[in-house]
Amino acid sequence: MCATCAPAPLPSRKPSALSSPCTPSPNGGPCCITELAILNPGKAAFHTVQTQFVSKPILFWGRTREELNHMILIEPIQGWEGQGIRSYGNVVMSSLAVMQISHTEESTECFMVLFPLHLLILSMDHKERIFIYQGLLPLSGMNVVCERYNSGYTFEVSGPMIEPRQVSCLSSSERSQWISALQKHIQEANAHYPPVSPTISILSYLIPCDQLWKKRGLIRYLTSCPIQKWEGKAIHHMGHVIFLSAVQTAHTMDGEFEDRILVLFPEDLVFLSVDANKTSVIHQGTLPLNAIHIEESLTWNRPLEFQITGDLMDPILIVCMTPEDYTKWIFHLQKPHHMPCGVTLHPLPSVPAKYRR
Repeated sequence: MCATCAPAPLPSRKPSALSSPCTPSPNGGPCCITELAILNPGKAAFHTVQTQFVSKPILFWGRTREELNHMILIEPIQGWEGQGIRSYGNVVMSSLAVMQISHTEESTECFMVLFPLHLLILSMDHKERIFIYQGLLPLSGMNVVCERYNSGYTFEVSGPMIEPRQVSCLSSSERSQWISALQKHIQEANAHYPPVSPTISILSYLIPCDQLWKKRGLIRYLTSCPIQKWEGKAIHHMGHVIFLSAVQTAHTMDGEFEDRILVLFPEDLVFLSVDANKTSVIHQGTLPLNAIHIEESLTWNRPLEFQITGDLMDPILIVCMTPEDYTKWIFHLQKPHHMPCGVTLHPLPSVPAKYRR
């Protein structure tokens, strides 16, 4: 209430719908509604008018949605993995939600942040006022299921590398906004690597990955596009790709070789294949590095071969395409012979053995 320069006290008035009591905002800022005494130059008196300041709602930590989005881009996120978060583009939308992974009873509060090609999931440490990284889901190949949740505030997201998750929004209008935004950006993400024709895709240019630019392009493809028959944790949670190359693999017992893409992560070795038309990548298995070791032999027929062995798994014979690839695989995978195996595995299926954490 501005009372300066007034010749006499303003007459008191009963509160009305437009002059509700002034209450501080949740972040301690100015009140939403206030009365101002404004001078009318044509008269000697002052006239009081009411002005409503529309302040943006506070979500938590005394910050608005825009301030929280900016905080995500500039401040460290605990447990963050991968490249800088700014490389994923601008924030499209964000909100609080409750998320539950299918086949589990645990529901957790989270802060969902939509980027043009990814959905970022964060939890909150309200005591320290920091975000905690929970996952980065690629929109490419993702599905939004809302038919079975026509009532309420819930919808479901799923995909080739995503366990189905039920998302409960704070309101039905927010649910509608999320469904609309996700469907739009999923369509754009699916078009990020558009197939040239039904039988030709960008994979046809990257396979065989015998040049550095092809390997870099293939890494970007694997982290942006769905991988069929994927098992275990999402590929974004495996860390950065240390090395990858095209190889041939076989049971050393039957000697039938198959084309594979071998991808090395800090803790895992992933086996992938490409379909005959080079339009999709298929997951063939994952081995933990602390459960395997390699063996070289001068008696084998080809000079670029080594063997992967481990407890409770059949040996896998690897044939590299170039001497450079062979040298790098030996460098990355070779361990001192005295190091024992760090884990004991359950019986594994056919080669390459699939390990599920």
